[in-house]
Amino acid sequence: MRLAEIDEIFERAPGCRLVDELRTDESGVDPVGLRQLNLDLMDDSLPGINNVTQHVRPYTFMAWAAWKASIVAREAENDDPEVVADLVDRYEALYAWSHQIAGRPFRGAAALKRTIGHRADREPFVFSGPVWKQYRDSRTSFMAPTEYGPSIKSIRYIGADSGYVAEEAMPAVRDFEARVRDLLPARLFAIDAPSVMDEEIAPFAQHLPVDAPSEIEMKVFRGLFFDIGGHVASPGSAKRRKGTIDLVRGLLLRDGPSSIDSIRRQFARHVLPAVNDGDPEQIAISGMLLCLLQARQLQRLATEAMLFWLERLLSEGRIGSMYQPKTSEELIARAHNAAAAGDATYASSATIGDFLLSVEIEGQSTGWPGASSTGTTDAISMIAALIEAQRRDVTRVPALAARSFAIVRAVANAFEGKSPPGGLGDGIEGRPDRLPMGLMARRLEAVAARPMPSIWQEVIESWVIGQHVHWSAVRGGDGKKRLRIGLEGNGWMRVRRSSSRSVYEPTGDRLQIMLSLAVSCGLFSRDADGRYMAD
Repeated sequence: MRLAEIDEIFERAPGCRLVDELRTDESGVDPVGLRQLNLDLMDDSLPGINNVTQHVRPYTFMAWAAWKASIVAREAENDDPEVVADLVDRYEALYAWSHQIAGRPFRGAAALKRTIGHRADREPFVFSGPVWKQYRDSRTSFMAPTEYGPSIKSIRYIGADSGYVAEEAMPAVRDFEARVRDLLPARLFAIDAPSVMDEEIAPFAQHLPVDAPSEIEMKVFRGLFFDIGGHVASPGSAKRRKGTIDLVRGLLLRDGPSSIDSIRRQFARHVLPAVNDGDPEQIAISGMLLCLLQARQLQRLATEAMLFWLERLLSEGRIGSMYQPKTSEELIARAHNAAAAGDATYASSATIGDFLLSVEIEGQSTGWPGASSTGTTDAISMIAALIEAQRRDVTRVPALAARSFAIVRAVANAFEGKSPPGGLGDGIEGRPDRLPMGLMARRLEAVAARPMPSIWQEVIESWVIGQHVHWSAVRGGDGKKRLRIGLEGNGWMRVRRSSSRSVYEPTGDRLQIMLSLAVSCGLFSRDADGRYMAD
């Protein structure tokens, strides 16, 4: 109900009224607003994929579905775009349904259960009418922005209008069509809406599962995912993607079978391998971006973990349903005492500058930024420790966060004056409203002469609460409640009844997805322990 409508009601009949408690949806995504810069680094270093595109076959399937639907419509002399769209949706529904029957449902399977799956025993499903429309309106398609859709278009299986299928993808499409033709009755794909039983569609997933591409599909995907980046005329995104894969390949050849965290440590170490194949310039660009990404992931997680710590601290001393405010001075003192108890270097430092220098010296033998891959300055280990502290002992968070910020500062300073090529985001100074690493380093150095507790005034009031309040307001136009901490009198208090999600973790960096796709198309393999190897 709009405010004007409420005013009109009270004009007609003045007086007080009893109303239900106001309820608003809460949102917990990116509470301090730092995520976009991380995503920029991922987009620049691993373009064309996201955190769900782990299989090769969906690329083939959606190209086949678009091609098949256009052929069927043309043969029926029907050029209505809605008819083609309905056919594509039906083919995808048949594939999702078959995987549901096989006990391997796709993401967003609830829509299928409520519609196609909600039938009496032995009742067929007819691909027309209100239930089919309900499914189409509520389903999660492979082509959705949060699924494979952007990647399928970026890697150029399908054109931007979702109708044109690239000629390079056609060998995989024809191979898939031949397999489908031998497996399923043609009426399932004809222009007339079919009536379908479970047993008719079950073979789709049994014989053409989503995670088992054919040799031809693998070859086509490898060409569009990797090989195309070696062509002079290819777009920069394809060249950078190939540069990153060449970098990982060189690391695996140099270091042997490696886990994902081992590969991330090599990114942080920033010692490029000698490679015989690939463009050295593109490999160097990927190496810089991926080194910065490890530090940025640590910076963001440490900041969010401090928000987690603050919310737990502000949950103390509740009276009834009301949380009690705490002053900035109390929050600063609690953070300082926790950090001093958890980090000997912090405890022995008189000033912020002393602490920053001591952490920098700890990595001196390796050198920066490489020191962020080893010992007490290992960014990957710090990320794991911050996650574990949130789960098991939140009092450890301030000590880990303080050290994390010192590590990030040292990495940022090591790249001072080094900018990525034009057209790529600046991972050190870009997006100043997102607290980039270079700005964070300068803000730490601006208070370097102050005593150690002063670091928490900067972190708590500016980086955590300040950023959180700013982005809660900026994003507040959709009516969702994002604010978690507010000012009450002379102190800060929790303003949500429910706690934040259990643990903050880094946004997926797409490395696992890239490795999964590379294994699926034969670029890499895995040993018995699950480690990745270059073939």
